[in-house]
Amino acid sequence: MEVSQAQADVRRIYRAGFPGPVVSAVVWAAASAVFTWGPVSAGMAALFFGGMLIFPLSTLLMKMLGGPIALPKGHPSAALPLQYAFTVPFGILIAIALGT
Repeated sequence: MEVSQAQADVRRIYRAGFPGPVVSAVVWAAASAVFTWGPVSAGMAALFFGGMLIFPLSTLLMKMLGGPIALPKGHPSAALPLQYAFTVPFGILIAIALGT
């Protein structure tokens, strides 16, 4: 498979990158609101637990939009969601550390 075809598959399956960033933005905005108008610990908890929901909520949004929700087995870009899933928690932990 050519790189251009693999990239086209990723854009098609993941709706050009729409669901993940939208869900992530909503989670971060909600955590920011809780942090701003509530106790600091509640804001950190909202970010931590909301961050755990980003991937499942993104998948749910893709299901609601219709069509496939994952690349086929053996696709050269099939590891992309795992890379995303393992790097986001580090960003959340850094944000929590900076917030203390």
